[in-house]
Amino acid sequence: MGFMANIDVYIKTTVAKAEFEESPASEALIARLSQNKAGAHFTYQLNADEAVSLTMPLRNESYHSQALPPIVQMNLPEGRLREALERATAKQFGSDDLSLLAILGGNQIGRLAYALENAAPSSAFMDNPNLSELLGSQDAGLFEQLLSRFALTSGVAGVQPKVLMEVKIRGTLLTQKLIVKSWVDEFPQLAANEFFCMSVVKACGLVTPSCYLSENGQLFISERFDIDVNFQPLGFEDFCVLQGRGTKEKYDASLESCTHTIRQFVSPELQRQALADFFKLTLLNIRLRNGDAHLKNSGVIYPQLRDYQQGELPSCQRQLAPIFDVVSTTPYLPNDTMALSLTGSKRWPKWKVLQRFGQQHCLLKNKEIDHIYQQVDEAINQQQYLLSELSQKHADFIVIAEAIEDLILASRF
Repeated sequence: MGFMANIDVYIKTTVAKAEFEESPASEALIARLSQNKAGAHFTYQLNADEAVSLTMPLRNESYHSQALPPIVQMNLPEGRLREALERATAKQFGSDDLSLLAILGGNQIGRLAYALENAAPSSAFMDNPNLSELLGSQDAGLFEQLLSRFALTSGVAGVQPKVLMEVKIRGTLLTQKLIVKSWVDEFPQLAANEFFCMSVVKACGLVTPSCYLSENGQLFISERFDIDVNFQPLGFEDFCVLQGRGTKEKYDASLESCTHTIRQFVSPELQRQALADFFKLTLLNIRLRNGDAHLKNSGVIYPQLRDYQQGELPSCQRQLAPIFDVVSTTPYLPNDTMALSLTGSKRWPKWKVLQRFGQQHCLLKNKEIDHIYQQVDEAINQQQYLLSELSQKHADFIVIAEAIEDLILASRF
């Protein structure tokens, strides 16, 4: 099927906080997006008062690009989720990117929603389970059921199988917004792996969403951080978007470039802490041998971009997003390397190279670097009991846990 002519782009102003709310969500029409053989064309409405991205301030002139703008590419489903979407919709709606965005509607990470031209964004309301039912299920096929049921409401990127869903908070009409992930045969026990790694991230003082592991080890569940405590949607942009790169370019950058991104887009008063946190995350990824810490796995969040004009700084506070998607990849890929380069190389660096990165690009003093190293080392030691605990619960995790223990020891500087 050919390209869809146009879709409308909306900004979500509220999200549903309870089941069956009379006014569950609202959106404001902001722009129109079209794509043809000549490329993509994004045009703000004349009355638009809010920008869709830190990289696309309000202006009268259209934005033109060969591919879809990075902020639009950001949530396009990948892997099994995309396959499930295409199976369900391709015959009737087509399988091009704009069709998928329109079908997903307002069910997206961040503040953007999409709809067919002159139509309202779709929103789905289902009779959802509660979190304890998800965590306590012993059904090995549960994720396949969730994928079938929630694929059409899951505007989220990533090759790992995942869906967006809401679950009921027991005893109330309120709901929790979650990301639910499983794993494929090539990466066994990835849920337990991620649960351990994210526990280490949290233990060393970095901000993370609340995370859970189902009792049968099949599901890794995290709360969404793009919705605030008042159920207001937050803007989220990953580093691919902020560097003007498409999703396929998520490995084509350096750790040095990420520090430039932080200095360019994080609010000045928060930059020092953000750079220190990014150095800590980099050290963690090296110690845990996470070879998939690419540009899409870091980002910036903010409340809104109202009246953000070209040539001006946004008036809102922009901060480094909570840390997510940290796993140990070398138990599955023994020769894995870093996802992003450092001093031109993707080999796991020596301490002196990492120390210079902290000094020159994260603007840290030696005493601060040493303190961060101690925090990371203590967090790993503190959480190592989880590897034994999870191995006792899930026998298939034993091999992965042993590999993680070995690499943690080998990666110590």
